[in-house]
Amino acid sequence: MPPSTHTVTQSSHRRSTASARQRENRSHLTHTGSMRRRKSRSPDARILEEIPAVLMTTSESGSQRRKRKSISSAPSISELVTQSSIDEVPQERGRRGKAKARVQSFAEDGDAYILREHATASNSIRSKKKERSKSREIHSRGARTATPGPAEDGDVGIPVATYDSSELVRLKCEIESLRKQLHMSKKTINKQSKVIDELRSEVANSAKSQKEQTKELDKLKGQSKKSEELVSNFETNLSCQICMELIAKPHGLSPCGHVLCQTCLQEWFRSAPAGEDEMIDEDEPDALLYRKKTCPCCRTVVTSRPIPLFLVKSLTSALEKAKAQPGVPRRPTPPPDDDPWEGIFADPDDPDNFWPMDEDDDEDDFDDEYDDDDDDWPFDGYGTADDDEHYDGPYERPRWEPPSVNATLDDYPFDDVNDNDLRMLRRGATLQMIDMFRMSYTHQHGLCARVDDHNTVYLGWNIRLHDDDESGEGYIDWITSDMQFHPERWDVREERNGSWTAWQLAPEGEGDQDYETTDSEAWSADLADDEDF
Repeated sequence: MPPSTHTVTQSSHRRSTASARQRENRSHLTHTGSMRRRKSRSPDARILEEIPAVLMTTSESGSQRRKRKSISSAPSISELVTQSSIDEVPQERGRRGKAKARVQSFAEDGDAYILREHATASNSIRSKKKERSKSREIHSRGARTATPGPAEDGDVGIPVATYDSSELVRLKCEIESLRKQLHMSKKTINKQSKVIDELRSEVANSAKSQKEQTKELDKLKGQSKKSEELVSNFETNLSCQICMELIAKPHGLSPCGHVLCQTCLQEWFRSAPAGEDEMIDEDEPDALLYRKKTCPCCRTVVTSRPIPLFLVKSLTSALEKAKAQPGVPRRPTPPPDDDPWEGIFADPDDPDNFWPMDEDDDEDDFDDEYDDDDDDWPFDGYGTADDDEHYDGPYERPRWEPPSVNATLDDYPFDDVNDNDLRMLRRGATLQMIDMFRMSYTHQHGLCARVDDHNTVYLGWNIRLHDDDESGEGYIDWITSDMQFHPERWDVREERNGSWTAWQLAPEGEGDQDYETTDSEAWSADLADDEDF
């Protein structure tokens, strides 16, 4: 295809946006204006006015016939479009083409030549404008159509926009494939969005579950710590004070109540040395039976065989099983004995264990024992002969007096002794008596004991127990009997609930001694410095 023709076609396609009728009117106005300017400037107009109407009609009809002939005889519409495009190219660029020179016949007359020239020029101008407008309309319609019509198939050298049907089918298939891919991509995106939402919900649930598990773990840690502390306390309380291990075959001592291992107690009783006041020959086979035996914790004299405690044994077995580590063998249980205390304590059911004694010797020993004790026993009653010296004077409540016993915490390493217990120990009480009668001490009222769980007895500021009365039961029994036989020594008040409260009285003037201070701690320090105590 020639490049000039293609350029003209594109130019005419750009100009097809304007209305063909507007361009025709614009050209008509331009032509009319030029004719008017010629009329005012040239005398040729007068000649045109003098032209007969017949000639004008003939010329116009001739031009119309020529126009129809030219239109009908035109090979095709495409040629007109091409011709009009070629004519318009210079006008679009602002240039005017030069008029073609015509060979004039000088043989013609002047007037006839002028009339023919003007008529031919005007007709040619009008016909060119009409052909130009029609060619534009035809070209615009042809540009809108994708394929050329059957009448234009015969034109040669005219550019027509043609498309291959196979290319259109390929493009359509490609578009359809892209649409399917887009649809599948949307489906995949929706599925992935659902999966992402599910994963997010799972992550949120996992975080919530982890938070709850953390709280539960902290709670379990707290409970485990408390359980460990409780087990540690049980282990401490269920440990033997001799071997410092969990008690194996626990046995309780009477009357103090301390619990220790059977094996530890056997070794303790066999290895304990005899007292200075015991006249026993160690070479005798039964010397251990009659030796005085004491508790290894509180040094209380043990008067009977230790008693097995099966409840404590169950607790220690369960605790030992819970604390046992895998692979570590458990401590072997001592073999059962028919009589674990044989040779240590006398069998109360066997009469052969009692030594035969003369009645006179028995009475003499009994009198000698109490005669020795009466030398330093100041209280009236309580198994002494001082009751014969009856006091007929008045009695009054006792007053404060300093402690009479030097006692420290070092003297009770295996017992849980507090400051209040230490005050009562310094005034003659014992740990067993304190526990049995729920004793207490105040600076104002002195020692106080509970009798029969609901009666109260105030004993003054100091008491003195017999060596064989570690529990204080004999002393309390003497008090209750002394209230009946010597009521003048007691100030007893009956309570509305049936209980009573009693104050032990002292002879008048006995407590008139003045002390520099009533601070028991200061007196206790003086007792600690005194070698006699």
